[in-house]
Amino acid sequence: MSIATSVLARPRRGRLYIVVGAVLAVLAFALAAGIASLPLIQGTTGGTRIVVAGHDIKARTVITAADLTLASFNPAPPEAFTALKDVEGKGARVDIPAGLPITANLVGQAGGLINESDVAYLPIPKGWVAVTVPTGEQVGVGGYVQVGDRITMLATINTAVFGQSPGRNVVLTVFRDVDVLRVGPANGGTTTGVVTSSLTVLMTSCDSEYLFWLLNNASMKYVLESYTDYAGAPTQPDAKCPGVSSATGVGPKDIDSRWHFTTH
Repeated sequence: MSIATSVLARPRRGRLYIVVGAVLAVLAFALAAGIASLPLIQGTTGGTRIVVAGHDIKARTVITAADLTLASFNPAPPEAFTALKDVEGKGARVDIPAGLPITANLVGQAGGLINESDVAYLPIPKGWVAVTVPTGEQVGVGGYVQVGDRITMLATINTAVFGQSPGRNVVLTVFRDVDVLRVGPANGGTTTGVVTSSLTVLMTSCDSEYLFWLLNNASMKYVLESYTDYAGAPTQPDAKCPGVSSATGVGPKDIDSRWHFTTH
């Protein structure tokens, strides 16, 4: 009787050892996988903590602290912000998806991005001026230019105005990255896609003289730049034209000397 019991117990103990061994093997594998993943986890939590969109932020809206959060990035993208207070109160130039790092090219001063009549003044940095230029459907990109956009200006001019004979028409890019402060008149309430008759742009007083000469003597058209190509908005006077009294007047020779219409 004892011999039969012993013979039957051996297979049972063998199966038990197999089950226990399998469990231990699974636990060992899980432990090894966890240890192996530690560097990856550390890598995602390390880096620089920067400001990101806490949820989708619509273009042309003022950003509040509730719209923002901090997240770690390694490496951090260029022109990122590390403090919420540096972004709070600014306006979104474009739609910003949730989780996207907030960088300087995506935001601007709120007063320069809101196309509303309740903005008390134009955001003009020291040493700069606001200039209003005529526009239209074919001149101004079909009405798609909005407050906070940047435009490039092209001039078509006949070189006869510079004394060249015979004269010929020449097209040149004369200004790039021109910041649009307002679209339409002060109480026009223009919105996206509405064709207006004017754009108010930011320039130095020196460039404004060149622009007015071109408006009087050339055919002007504008192209809309991609927001990814925007340069930083000016906050200080331009070293080449530091004040509103720096402009000294321009004529045909100055225009041709700057852009060389007669040699193209």
